[in-house]
Amino acid sequence: MSEPSAKSVVVSLLARCDKSCSALRQQLLDKEFAEAEVDEAIEWAQTLGYLDDKRLAEAILRSQLNRLHGPAKIEQTMQQKGIAKSLATEVIAAAEVDWFTLAEQRAQKKFSSLAFSRHDYPLLQKQKAKVIRHLLGQGFSFEQAGFALEACMVDE
Repeated sequence: MSEPSAKSVVVSLLARCDKSCSALRQQLLDKEFAEAEVDEAIEWAQTLGYLDDKRLAEAILRSQLNRLHGPAKIEQTMQQKGIAKSLATEVIAAAEVDWFTLAEQRAQKKFSSLAFSRHDYPLLQKQKAKVIRHLLGQGFSFEQAGFALEACMVDE
């Protein structure tokens, strides 16, 4: 049996899941296809609409928003999947998302059992630090994390 062509490998790889151009290029090169054949196969896939970095970036954005992740973590995930930094930034900026509200939702989901009382200062500092650390780790800015923290505070 003859060796599969780069185009057939592209179809096979994209049938499983969407990939970025750079990730697909690397996989084809790893399979030892000639660079010219790889370029031709990628251009062919883009022409047919099988391969679209912007569509992939938008799908990643939707997926990460459902997980209540912040803009920095979403951008990092996109770059790990092979999306160019400029495209990742563009897609995130174009998204009509209230990051402050999303940070608040994330904090409430993670720390719903904690009641932050403004009057118990030593305990409050530890709890606040825990919430801030968590939100920063989830890709939110310090400003967004602070807003979410204030929204979680209870006056007693």
